[in-house]
Amino acid sequence: MKDPIRIMLLGIAILIVSVFIQNMSLGGMDSPSNTVQIIFAIGLITTLAGFFYKK
Repeated sequence: MKDPIRIMLLGIAILIVSVFIQNMSLGGMDSPSNTVQIIFAIGLITTLAGFFYKK
């Protein structure tokens, strides 16, 4: 995975998954919120790494 676009798309996909998990857990308990924040941070870091990646 050396393309910056692919790395950014992976990060965006992780962000979308974290938003989906957050929406699923709104009706229930608050325990997944820490996990969702960690997943969101990983997605954000991955997206930024892809943005600043030099070939």
